Amino acid sequence: MYKKFKRFLTKSGRVLRVTRKPNKQEFLTISKVSAIGILLIGLIGFILRLVDDFFSLYVAALVVVLIVVYLLYFVKE
Repeated sequence: MYKKFKRFLTKSGRVLRVTRKPNKQEFLTISKVSAIGILLIGLIGFILRLVDDFFSLYVAALVVVLIVVYLLYFVKE
């Protein structure tokens, strides 16, 4: 257990030594790519929600139509 923790600290230290603060151009590029990714994921979720709502509405409308047809043609007064 102790060896694994020590190895983790060694690897973490190595990562921290090679990292650096991004310059302005790198930061802007990363920000743009991240924003595009967030927008795409949101758009996909929105489209899926619309499809789900439409499908639910379609099924509900079909049930109502079937009930009306049943009442009109099969229920005799």
